[in-house]
Amino acid sequence: MKHYDVLIPGNYFCDIIFTGLPVFPALGAEIYTDGLTVVPGGVLNTVIALQRLGLSVGWCGFLGNDFFSQFISTFVHNEGIDTDLVEYQNAALRRVTVALSYPEDRAFVTHVDPPPDVIGRLLAEYRHYSFQHLHLNRLYVDERLPDFLRDLRQRGITISMDCQHRHETLDSPLVKTMLSLVDIFMPNAIEAQRLTQTDSVETAAAILKEYVNLLVIKDGGNGSSAWQNTAHYHVPAMTLTPLDTTGAGDVFNAGFLVAWLKKMPIKDCLTWGNICGGLSTQGYGGCSAAPSRAQVEALLANGIV
Repeated sequence: MKHYDVLIPGNYFCDIIFTGLPVFPALGAEIYTDGLTVVPGGVLNTVIALQRLGLSVGWCGFLGNDFFSQFISTFVHNEGIDTDLVEYQNAALRRVTVALSYPEDRAFVTHVDPPPDVIGRLLAEYRHYSFQHLHLNRLYVDERLPDFLRDLRQRGITISMDCQHRHETLDSPLVKTMLSLVDIFMPNAIEAQRLTQTDSVETAAAILKEYVNLLVIKDGGNGSSAWQNTAHYHVPAMTLTPLDTTGAGDVFNAGFLVAWLKKMPIKDCLTWGNICGGLSTQGYGGCSAAPSRAQVEALLANGIV
């Protein structure tokens, strides 16, 4: 039976990022840009970042027969990502975002073909392989998941979950149940406030920590914080000028999880997350500048962070 350090279900994105635009495009006019980057996005930000940090990652996902799926397939192969859990379908599965990136903001156009049921496939197949940890890249509000998560916990498998933009709030009993069944919940500051319907990180954290064993909140340039039982931890962000913050939270998750799975102290886990998330902002797209384990350890050894 094949074993993975971390199993991550989820759908890919292909991010096409235009940079150096002189003005915003107007109807009937053509402009030229200085830069173009095409990189994987979505769940693959964390998958690729974990792989570069030295963990064995199982990506449970789908690819189609379209150009974008083929690009992603080649990219993950070159990264050494295990694709045994990727199902290839004989149909288009286009999940594409075009980003017009300016120093002060970004504009997006996205197209997605109807996605396959990745959770249904995970539930049908997860006993065919072994894994130490499950990472959910967003807050899934799915009635099928609580019993699955309970089974994992009984088997000693740990679970982490990001949030992403969700319309649901803590008014939903299923949201509360999902939070209570994960070991780590990792929203950013805006997501935490939206989920709790509050207007400050501190107030949101005071509510969320009552449901979650370990709460981690990512707050961009303000760094990151964690709450566990009565303890609170905070680590400032790296001093960097971001080029592009897309996917930085996903790469933070990878850094945090690598340290947490090594049973490092919580503050060290936050530091690893901050380094990985921070360095990812030095390239366009989340995974293009995601660091290797050697890069992170070199920064720590040199006392740069």
